[in-house]
Amino acid sequence: MPSYKLTYFDGRGRAELTRLIFVVAGVPFEDETFPFSEWPGNFKAETPLGQVPYLTVDGEKIPQSISFARMLAKRFNLAGNDELEHLKTDVVVDTVTDLQNNHYLREFDETVEDHDHLIAKFLAEEAPVHLERIEKLVCLYGSEGFSVGSSLKWSDLHVYDITSSMLKLNPCILDKYPKIQAIRKTVESNEKVAAYLKTRHETEF
Repeated sequence: MPSYKLTYFDGRGRAELTRLIFVVAGVPFEDETFPFSEWPGNFKAETPLGQVPYLTVDGEKIPQSISFARMLAKRFNLAGNDELEHLKTDVVVDTVTDLQNNHYLREFDETVEDHDHLIAKFLAEEAPVHLERIEKLVCLYGSEGFSVGSSLKWSDLHVYDITSSMLKLNPCILDKYPKIQAIRKTVESNEKVAAYLKTRHETEF
């Protein structure tokens, strides 16, 4: 069996999707985390592109979190049953990633003085646009509790992870999106995920 090591800050962020894939697949991996204070001196120079997360597979370092998450999803049969399902799953993942990127752009923008106003504007104006797109795709491609087809895929895990961040900012933000809520219930009802969530420690992001 290949060896896997995931390297990231001590947080969920862009590494959590990959963690969830490993959890659902039941595949062991080393979860290497470190505080921000160690980034410039001990870790940045060791990364392939000067950024984290990266995944080390049998000693080879691979950057770009969505790329290696996609590889793992295919390897662990979480990407779909055929080429068309693979495509639909990628479409959902990319659409969720649009929300993720916009969220992080606002959440960690240190150049803005009134940061709370920026986040409030994002939640009120931008996040609903992305959530409506995700809801629409689930209506087109999925079924009750699944974003694509009728089985758990990495797109469901991505939906779950990113909407968890949204709910921290606004507990009511998913009230108008029953399909997304159903996906969250499906993910949380997975025995392996449920066990993982019980032991997962709280982090700043």
